Amino acid sequence: MSTTETDAQRIARRYPPSRTPRWLWVVLAVVLAGVGGTWLTWSALYGANPPISAKIVTWTVTSDSSVDVRVTTQRPDPGRPAVCTITAQAESYETVGQYDLELGPGTEELEDHDIVIKTFQRATSVKISSCTPR
Repeated sequence: MSTTETDAQRIARRYPPSRTPRWLWVVLAVVLAGVGGTWLTWSALYGANPPISAKIVTWTVTSDSSVDVRVTTQRPDPGRPAVCTITAQAESYETVGQYDLELGPGTEELEDHDIVIKTFQRATSVKISSCTPR
């Protein structure tokens, strides 16, 4: 089925051309892509190099009121103090113990720490809640 001249005119009246020029949409898309790419690059680089990171190597429930934990911390700048909060949780995910690992200025980038978390109920898991520089 082909459209006649009158059909084409009727369709053009029903659907008029856009009031916004096409070049404006292209410029807007380029600007948004540039801003988005810049933000993505910044966030990836910032997130890839945290000022401190920590990892739980091992943990053992020694009793209903204590957990032994070995934590490894890594600081690109060991001279900068930091604190890591390690949390023990019960089976219900309730926090049953917490330990703030204070990291003073040091010389080693990678350090192991053996800590004991006192709990008021038997712990079933241990996690690192936060690590922040001071």
